[in-house]
Amino acid sequence: EIVTKEYQTFIPVYVFDVSQTQGDPLPSLATELSEQVESFEDIKRVLEEISPVPVYYEDIQGEAKGYFHTTDHRIAIQEGMSQSQTVKTAIHEVAHAKLHDREQNQDIDAVLDKDRNTKEVEAESVAYTVCQHFGIDTSDYSFGYIAGWSSDRDMKELKSSLDIIRKTASELITGIEDRLAVLQKDRAGEQEQNKESILLIQNDDLTKYSLVSVMG
Repeated sequence: EIVTKEYQTFIPVYVFDVSQTQGDPLPSLATELSEQVESFEDIKRVLEEISPVPVYYEDIQGEAKGYFHTTDHRIAIQEGMSQSQTVKTAIHEVAHAKLHDREQNQDIDAVLDKDRNTKEVEAESVAYTVCQHFGIDTSDYSFGYIAGWSSDRDMKELKSSLDIIRKTASELITGIEDRLAVLQKDRAGEQEQNKESILLIQNDDLTKYSLVSVMG
């Protein structure tokens, strides 16, 4: 009797370290953002105000920049990141909270039917769109991130996500702009209150005038 058995074996082959190669640098899927953001503190404050759940900044273990906790209904953002990475991550997680929280959505079935790939593509696409509107270029990070999660998407699925992305991005842009306008108006009012003025008033005896310094 002849019996045939198959085995997997390994043989040594020549390999090269990257230091032994030449050429342009290899592209990375997602490059962490490092730019400064105009009105960073205001935008950060506004995102906390319009978020449907509380936002916390903390030391997150691992490589995650942030996450939306579906059970505790809270957002965590990695502390100590650059301004652009912080804003982009905050918008990404706020989008998750608005789109993928069962308590925030009346159409529960639509939320449950989405796999993680779809949810990540939607959240990052919203973040990219909103950031672009406010002059924050996240393409170095967002394009690679979306590419990594968007494999095997069919046209029907993509069209559904595009409609959701457009609507959610528009809502966030409007909400941020409205809150920023309120902050700027309040700040202008405070500056006006603190402005010192010199008034020329007439004395009671009507014999001379006095200069009086007033606030507000």
